[in-house]
Amino acid sequence: MKNEYMIKELARLYGVGTDTLRYYERLGLIRPRRGENGYRLYSLRDIYRLTIIRDLRQLGFSTDRISAYLDDLSIGNTQALLTEEQQLIRQRIKQLHQIDRAISERQKHLKQYAALPAGEISVRPVSERPCLLFNTDISRDEEVDFAIKKLHNRHADTIRDLGGQAIGAGMRLDEVRAGRFGHYHSVFFLLEPGTAEYDLLLPSGEYACLVYTGSYRAAPLHAQRLLEEIERRGLYAAGDLLELYHIDNRYTVREEEFVTELQIRVERESKRPG
Repeated sequence: MKNEYMIKELARLYGVGTDTLRYYERLGLIRPRRGENGYRLYSLRDIYRLTIIRDLRQLGFSTDRISAYLDDLSIGNTQALLTEEQQLIRQRIKQLHQIDRAISERQKHLKQYAALPAGEISVRPVSERPCLLFNTDISRDEEVDFAIKKLHNRHADTIRDLGGQAIGAGMRLDEVRAGRFGHYHSVFFLLEPGTAEYDLLLPSGEYACLVYTGSYRAAPLHAQRLLEEIERRGLYAAGDLLELYHIDNRYTVREEEFVTELQIRVERESKRPG
């Protein structure tokens, strides 16, 4: 076995580029000597240090941390490094579990809402729903995505998976009835029941609901159908029109695959105030 190796030999042995070896040299992690012809010559000491460097880099350690470790290579330091490595691995496992749960939730979400019967109107009880709210004034559909992103920026620490978040927007009924459908006053994120911190509680009660597929351009017609059905059933609208985006451009760019739900809280005409 040779005592010294050329840079190309070492690069081939470790499967790295020669630029990487030069970079490690500049950081002082390895220290090749120069031969008579000026070529770098790497010793067996450089090889064992490079083995440690490669292994620790694969585990995600910074070059600064590796340098400090190599400067004090001892059992105590190795034990400390192994403990640090174990903590990093456990953190990664936790993150992977979170990602796995998020993927499962998205799969469940798509399966659930893609199977909803489109065009049917139902009246069903809905429990109160905590929300994160962003009050705004939007008159174009394209502005909804921007408002949703602003709301997400406010809560990025707690709402990490925007793709799997239940999202909606609110419209006042007088605007809808006046033909100004798409004039939103808020966007919101629906939270899990029992969430302690929220901006608004959507009230519990009976809600008239209509699910439709396809372009948002058809939404005004669906909203009109929903209002007519509410009146036909002897009910009156007691809340805003909520537009829930079950499957939207977070999942598909094909409008025919969009699934949207319109909801209005209703009560019996006999209970209408005044």
